[in-house]
Amino acid sequence: MSKILIVGGQMENKGAQAMTFTVINEIKKRHPEKEILVNCIDPDRGYAFDIIKIGKKLKIEMLGGVFGTVGKLIPNAEHVNVTRGEMERIMKETDMIVDISGFALSSQFTIRHSVNYLVNIMLAKRYKVPMVLMPQSFGPFDYESKYKSFIMALIKKYITYPTYIYAREDEGMQFLSRFTTRNLKRSMDLVLQGSSDYNLDVLFKSGAYKPNERVAVKENSVGIVPNVKTMKYGSREDLLQAYRKMTDHLLKRGLNVYLLRHSTEDLEICKGIKEHYPADDRVVLLENEYDCIEIHHILEQFTFIIASRYHSIIHAYKDGIPVLALGWATKYQELLGRFGQKEYMFDVRDLAHVERDIESKLDRMIERRDEESRHISAVTAEIQSHTIFSEVFGELPAVKMTDELAEELEDATLQIG
Repeated sequence: MSKILIVGGQMENKGAQAMTFTVINEIKKRHPEKEILVNCIDPDRGYAFDIIKIGKKLKIEMLGGVFGTVGKLIPNAEHVNVTRGEMERIMKETDMIVDISGFALSSQFTIRHSVNYLVNIMLAKRYKVPMVLMPQSFGPFDYESKYKSFIMALIKKYITYPTYIYAREDEGMQFLSRFTTRNLKRSMDLVLQGSSDYNLDVLFKSGAYKPNERVAVKENSVGIVPNVKTMKYGSREDLLQAYRKMTDHLLKRGLNVYLLRHSTEDLEICKGIKEHYPADDRVVLLENEYDCIEIHHILEQFTFIIASRYHSIIHAYKDGIPVLALGWATKYQELLGRFGQKEYMFDVRDLAHVERDIESKLDRMIERRDEESRHISAVTAEIQSHTIFSEVFGELPAVKMTDELAEELEDATLQIG
């Protein structure tokens, strides 16, 4: 059975989990015979695909040459669960490597982060495995001077290898276009393009999926989906004060408020908001850890949401649910711009602006909710009418042409001749 290896995913962040599930779902629709492997450090929770933990050391060693020497100097990682021999065999049996990193190749992260990202491409090239970089953010590439020449040389050499590179934003297109244009395309987020209905049989083994009790959201409710990362742009108390102001106004307008985390780490903000309303049952704290499937079913019940997690906005838009977004990166601005919703975008780096204008924007959303919902649904339908999945997965070979198979075919041809 030939394999497809997915890299760049994880399960703790529900946006990343949704990207993983979406790609697997779309592959299995077209190629049910393919074996799916996902490289991540998260535990196996009864998935129908295999979780493999490769580690940086093993990947770098497998590159050989000077990289192989460097790899031997890297300490062993405890989470690795495959040997080099097993990994060599996997690479020979792999038809495609699919990178689903939401945002990884950028100087905004550590140099190790970028090197680890590029090593996946280098490994694909080393073993002649086709590779696709699914829709994600890229850049900037303003690395420290002591690393810049090294990392830029790696990007220049290897970024041309993937068959397709899908930049999620125009900004990413511009950053990458200095290195490549032949394989570079613009595409919306892959979760937005995927089906809302996952086939659980291709995601979980029989009987393994045990979701929480289904949440029944009260009528006339708004969801708040915060993001702990916004705290680096202001104090915790200032951010909580902004959320309390929104909550007070929504309650004044007769709406209920639900506090929901989209990543494990966001629970502390949800609790911080609820602490201000300890006995008010109109403010509901959802403390359970919900997977991306459950979160989707919760979000679709809201009148609208106030969100700082990118993929919570994606999930809401898929169901025509309007959003007031509190973000900072270009990806938020371009996403809301594509849906004609830029007036509902707030930059968390300017909390004074949030404090000043949030109530009027909430009032506008309440008044125009149905109109905004219809517009969002129309844009979503247009995006989903032309997805990238057939282009990426439509022509996968049933069997990879390995060196051994090529030799067998050549021998058979000679015998026939």
